[in-house]
Amino acid sequence: MKIFWVGLVLLFSASAWAAPAGIAARAWIVIDQPSGRELASHQADLPLAPASLTQLMTAYVLLGDIKRNKLSLGESLSVPEIATRVDGARIFLKEGDQVSVDTLLQAMLVHSAGDATLTLVTTVDGREDRFVERMNREAQRLGMTKTRFMNATGLTEPGHVSSARDLALLGRALARDFPDRQGFFSQKVLSFKGVTHYNGNRLLWRDSTVNGLKVGRTLQAGYSMAASARRGDQRRIAVVLGGRSDAQRTQDALRLLNYGFENFDSVLLYRAQQAVKVAKIYRGARASVSMGFAQDFHVLLPRGSASRVKAEVITQQPIVAPLRKGQRMGTLRLLLDGKPLGDYPLVALHDVAVAGIFGRGWDSIRLFFAQ
Repeated sequence: MKIFWVGLVLLFSASAWAAPAGIAARAWIVIDQPSGRELASHQADLPLAPASLTQLMTAYVLLGDIKRNKLSLGESLSVPEIATRVDGARIFLKEGDQVSVDTLLQAMLVHSAGDATLTLVTTVDGREDRFVERMNREAQRLGMTKTRFMNATGLTEPGHVSSARDLALLGRALARDFPDRQGFFSQKVLSFKGVTHYNGNRLLWRDSTVNGLKVGRTLQAGYSMAASARRGDQRRIAVVLGGRSDAQRTQDALRLLNYGFENFDSVLLYRAQQAVKVAKIYRGARASVSMGFAQDFHVLLPRGSASRVKAEVITQQPIVAPLRKGQRMGTLRLLLDGKPLGDYPLVALHDVAVAGIFGRGWDSIRLFFAQ
């Protein structure tokens, strides 16, 4: 479900909260997962080598293929020779091995296995570079403006970059678009051919609320992590890039998640298509129009302040047909402790056609006396 969220500039100015302390990574961000709302960041748009966090986009494209029945989890793929020569982490596949898509995805997301990754991408698109083209198209569509992929594995290559903000956007897109596949990102262990591989995301063991996403490391990139967590009905994503050690990236990500949960609440004010106000209209085939939000409307607030939020609706009168669904009809004004948070557009939730000739004539008389 798509969700519409509110940015509250007055609440989240630099003076509202101190940034989380002690974060040593080169670039980082923590966001509210459903909305993508930034809660704190440092150099979040700096293009950096993403290492194996690249495979989050590889997974996004592959999960899309599975959703469209281009690929299925149960089918077995034949390992190509090129996959056996890949550098980096591997599960030591041999040419001609038959391995299920399910197992290959697990190997990629638990162990960052390059041989599993290349088996998947070369099977679906014939060549890695063709698959990478699709990765870049998806990145552009998702608004990942600082990202350019040169390969599907995350190995160091000139021009292969992303940013903390872009990877956070990707993390929330995975949760939004593939909610039934999130188990791939929280899996702790994979056993394959008698060898046990452990997920490098140590937060999966340290914090029971953490449910993903991935870690990465190369000499150029340093230590990176994208971590997601859910506590109650609140969800956050933290991304750290350019860390100096495994322990540091783990601690940085946990501090960012804790900061996001401890300082903010997301509150659902109105459901999608819920009538916030029903207003009388003139010259319409119906007597009133319902106005509200096309998508769920949430507000992000200082923790514990939700009960103090007040709302008022402002409309321009008179309202005259015809009206189109989605047409702006008024404004929702929010206040916290009497201070303005912002004005947000209300739209018509349905079409209203023009009335017949007699209805229009009667309403013309009503309008004359209403003015």
